[in-house]
Amino acid sequence: MYERLDTELPSEAKKDLTFEFIQHRFTKPAKRVIEKNYPMTKLELDEEKRRYKWGKYGIGKYIYQKDEEGDIKKHLYTFMEKFFPKAKLEYFT
Repeated sequence: MYERLDTELPSEAKKDLTFEFIQHRFTKPAKRVIEKNYPMTKLELDEEKRRYKWGKYGIGKYIYQKDEEGDIKKHLYTFMEKFFPKAKLEYFT
């Protein structure tokens, strides 16, 4: 994905580039929909392996554990720095 962006973005777009990284998370209703529509999914949907976080709209969601979250952020950020060293990370959740 990063290689393709690097190749296909015009140089003027790379001058002030920002990224937002959003990890996979799910609510109980979303889990039911995913399991129904994608029975062979490889997404980790085991609530015991995730941590629970209250959302700002009054519904909780399951997100990665802190150590996994940190690994994901570091991994994505490393590629961002490699391909777009002048880019800025605006948001990670």
